[in-house]
Amino acid sequence: MENVDTQLSQRGAIMRPVLKKERRNWILPEPLRAQPGLEAFSSVFRQILHGRGVTRQSQLDPWLQTDLERAPDPFLLKDMAVACDLIADAVHRGERIAVYGDYDADGVTACVTLARGLRSIGAEVITYIPNRFTEGYGLNAEALKDLHARGARLVITCDCGTNSVDVARGRPPGMRVIVTDHHEVGRERPPVDALINPKQPDCPYPFDGLAACGVAYKLLVALERRAFPGRLDPTLSLDAVALGTVADVVPLHGENRAIVRAGLRRLNQAPGAGCAALLAVAGISGPITAEHLAFQLGPRINAAGRMEDAMLALELLMSDNRESADPLAQRLQDQNSQRQQLTAEIVREAKLQVVELDNAAAVIVMGATGWPLGVLGLAASRLVEEFYRPTFVFNTDGDEWRGSARSIEGFHLVDCLRDCAPLLDRFGGHAMAAGLTVLSSRFAELKQRLEAYAAARLNGDAFSRPIRIEASAAFADLKPSLHHEIQMLAPFGVGNREPLLLSREAEIVRTETFGADRRHLRLHLRDRTASAEAIAFDKAAAAPHLPAGRRLDVVYALQFERWDGLDRLRLHLRDLRPAAQTALVLASV
Repeated sequence: MENVDTQLSQRGAIMRPVLKKERRNWILPEPLRAQPGLEAFSSVFRQILHGRGVTRQSQLDPWLQTDLERAPDPFLLKDMAVACDLIADAVHRGERIAVYGDYDADGVTACVTLARGLRSIGAEVITYIPNRFTEGYGLNAEALKDLHARGARLVITCDCGTNSVDVARGRPPGMRVIVTDHHEVGRERPPVDALINPKQPDCPYPFDGLAACGVAYKLLVALERRAFPGRLDPTLSLDAVALGTVADVVPLHGENRAIVRAGLRRLNQAPGAGCAALLAVAGISGPITAEHLAFQLGPRINAAGRMEDAMLALELLMSDNRESADPLAQRLQDQNSQRQQLTAEIVREAKLQVVELDNAAAVIVMGATGWPLGVLGLAASRLVEEFYRPTFVFNTDGDEWRGSARSIEGFHLVDCLRDCAPLLDRFGGHAMAAGLTVLSSRFAELKQRLEAYAAARLNGDAFSRPIRIEASAAFADLKPSLHHEIQMLAPFGVGNREPLLLSREAEIVRTETFGADRRHLRLHLRDRTASAEAIAFDKAAAAPHLPAGRRLDVVYALQFERWDGLDRLRLHLRDLRPAAQTALVLASV
């Protein structure tokens, strides 16, 4: 951001401390050295393991046991047996079944998973995903009436329905409803025939972190065991289930790690036609990682629901061959490019409002007419990334203003919105992401309430983004074998962070920018032991400040890349500082 203090001075405004960009707080476990035990591994990897409390092989074994055969019994999910019997009865009667999804990647992949599985056992299936702009999130009464008119007597929801109490109660006579979902449960259980949601307080399932597509997968596993042995293969959709799990940012530990690992194997070996087409337009040739799902495939699937209609993404993932899948993937690619452009425009406009905020502000709340609903959440994420404050971004068209929120570590959005509930028309979401609607006449009061709530719970220390460093390494330590060791802990994501390494006293040999628009940064570095290449995306503006000969301490994730048939390691930079800076926070683990 430009020097805002100077701008205000030139305008004759009152000088005040304006909102600054995020501060980063390096957190080091003490000491950064390998401890006794696990001597079969490199010293760098042992630092990582010891920091995570792993000092013996027996403690490492659970990380390595990611076989889905050892996953919990699906019938531990409440109402699973009831749901299986309802579905089996509908299939045997030849009744039409509607699978009702949601417009994000989790809802789409859950819908794909169930529709594929049910069709494989001979069910007649209608798929339905509401339009974000005309229908909004969740079950809606008109859609259920339409599905009933089209002959659906059983509706199975994916990624929605847990809190659709009134709609479920008013559904057409004779329509049975099974809800498969993973959202927080409200005060009243929906009056449906079966509710499969591991977050139900009386659900005995031992892992409540499944995404909706994971719940859909468990339903297929249960159906195969109870009603259709040998006729149903739930693993055929694991590529889509892995994609939805990563894209929905659920914790990547426990059963989710097993699901994503299995899905990544399928994506690397035999992806479905839709996923293969998506990989092609994204320019991904492998090896495919969870990072590819999070930052390249997931956004393209989400682009359909954000820009137009999520049915496009559903149609792509349901494709049986590349001939039909390739043009659909290209349409998604085009929509994703448009989505990126619109997000950038909102962020540019929003920063003009952020300039007016005091640096003591604990939260960012803003809106404008014409900001597209489908990208509000993305814009909020970008603002959180830059300023590290909980952020609420609204479209202010009409009398009812719709917004998206993104949060920071330690600030639970749903708890916040529950506190503000008397001012809201509706809201929903998770700890880190949420959606909300407010009448325009109540927005000013809501803004004050959000600011007061955040100020009471966040102090200045909360606005420093923690960067947790797990090991120190010299460049000579960065070998393919170390990358292989680290990948034993993969896939990485929420709840299972990717290990970050620290290398000190690295000298810049050469600085470059790269990419079609030269917006990415590449550094050629060397320390006393070896040379290394480091990259940082969207950081080309830093290039003039990184001349040859400058010495840095760098924090990075170790990446493995295959390019033109050659394998190479490189550093994915997360932060850097002038060498020998001592302002590091020591934290015992």
